[in-house]
Amino acid sequence: MTGNVFLSVFLLFTISFVKIRGNVIVNTSSGQVEGVELSSIIQNEKYYSFMGIPYAEPPVGPLRFMPPKPHPGWTGVLSAKKEKKPCAQFNLPVRHINDHGFCGDEDCLHLSVHTPKIDPDANYPVIVFIYSELHKISHNSSKDYGPDFFMNEGVIVVMVNHRLGSLGFLSFEDDLLPGNNALRDVILSLKWIKENIHNFGGDPYRVTLMGVQDGAGLVDVLLHSPKAKRLFSNVILQGGTSWASIYFPGKPRERAIEFSKVLEEDAKASTVLLRRLSTVSASKLTENEHMAVHADEARAVQRGIVAFGPEVEHDHPDAIISKLPEDGPIDIDVPVMIGYNSRDALEALGRYLYQPQYLTFADRDFVVLLPIRTGFYFKLRDNMYYHAMKEIKEHYFDEGYVKVSKPGEYITYMTDILTFYAVDYTVRKYTNESKSDVFYYTFDYSGELNMRKKHVLSEAKTIEGTWGATVGDDLCYLFVCKSIAKEYIKALNDEDSEDIKVLKNMVRMWSNFAKTGNPTPTGDEVSWKPATKENKECLVINEDPQIRTKLHDDRVTFWDTFIAKYKAMADNGVVKDIKDEL
Repeated sequence: MTGNVFLSVFLLFTISFVKIRGNVIVNTSSGQVEGVELSSIIQNEKYYSFMGIPYAEPPVGPLRFMPPKPHPGWTGVLSAKKEKKPCAQFNLPVRHINDHGFCGDEDCLHLSVHTPKIDPDANYPVIVFIYSELHKISHNSSKDYGPDFFMNEGVIVVMVNHRLGSLGFLSFEDDLLPGNNALRDVILSLKWIKENIHNFGGDPYRVTLMGVQDGAGLVDVLLHSPKAKRLFSNVILQGGTSWASIYFPGKPRERAIEFSKVLEEDAKASTVLLRRLSTVSASKLTENEHMAVHADEARAVQRGIVAFGPEVEHDHPDAIISKLPEDGPIDIDVPVMIGYNSRDALEALGRYLYQPQYLTFADRDFVVLLPIRTGFYFKLRDNMYYHAMKEIKEHYFDEGYVKVSKPGEYITYMTDILTFYAVDYTVRKYTNESKSDVFYYTFDYSGELNMRKKHVLSEAKTIEGTWGATVGDDLCYLFVCKSIAKEYIKALNDEDSEDIKVLKNMVRMWSNFAKTGNPTPTGDEVSWKPATKENKECLVINEDPQIRTKLHDDRVTFWDTFIAKYKAMADNGVVKDIKDEL
């Protein structure tokens, strides 16, 4: 009897999993974790989920604003059968979401592993999913996005939580507060994944980083960081890039000081700042983050400004990134998939679809933004500024102004300056200078699973120019967007569903990329070739996917010429009237 007990205990600690009453236990370097067997939305399919596994110590108390520390592990079996709260964040009412205000928890450095099967010899490829909006809002893992379709393709999905906003990016540009701790969170999670994913059936040498929206920008930063080398084998950038003008705005120390003033904790040294902010609640921190940026700053320099996001660090041994991507050679040696949604800005401009008359104000108070970091800006209200504005309007608007009857023209303009041009610019940079293939796409499908677009159009008074897909719509053709789960059940029961056809194509291509570094290996129905310098091949994803060359070349050429012309005219980074020199 004693021998049998010993054998049972021995097997528990040496084999990779044990199924106990429908649940499963997996060994990790941190300790044992107990997950759960789940039924897929796909009939007769199942998969296994291990949710809320801590990869770092809770970043609270003396660890707040500090680099993450590896979790010391636990004794016994850790229950990982439910998702934990997302990282602390404050949702402003800027778009349609269920909850506004504070949510989440500072104790949030967890990851969730979803696997088709617990088999250490399976060697499934791994997709690590990183999502954020403006580096201050994120998802709640599989409560928002179910991994069911990837499970059916034999791909493990890992969803990682990292700190957001000031809690993840506060910087004083010194050794105490260098910034970029959210990036350090992701790097630490990747190290945990590399060490442990084989116990869940994954291949530690086939890890694809998949970043969405500003998660894509964060992943793109890691492409340029020596600290992240060899932690992933492929990269997917969906709707974001670190080359966009909103990235690396500079002056993080000034914003940190301004933030302390907003919180009435005035601090001009990092030690003082750290001490005073250590007692401020997470809800108060996150609620006031937007106040660290002056309301007119973005307009003054013609670029979006995020209060707290990735920044170039001062030169020190632990720096994640110490120079802008454009200031050094591009050393990318992994395949890159990159793209955007064709009407990305539609959601952000929803108010003009609800009340089109507001487009008169959009014309009168026209937003001039530069789509990438250019090294210059226009002096407001100078003739040169208005001349540049006129050039933009004449290119994008049929009659040279924003018309109430044509919101689609404004959507095109805002999509270009917020997403498209920066993504296209990134494609050109990487095809010219990287060592590996770059696969370029645009998601242009509109169906019943376009959750965010449908939400906007449900209250629209006009649908002019609303073809294609808005920001975030692509995710519902890769994951199960839980808030519209009924739509998937309906579509899956329809043999002729075009939505499911598009979904299956996308999931297969993303899965193939994770498996081989090529989204359409030999024999696949669609042949998606890497982009070349000459033709910039792009796969347009819709009900009939096809390759297009030199996509929207007129709009790309406009911005290329515009930026080059005014950059040559800038004096110390400012384009202004010549009379100002007199």
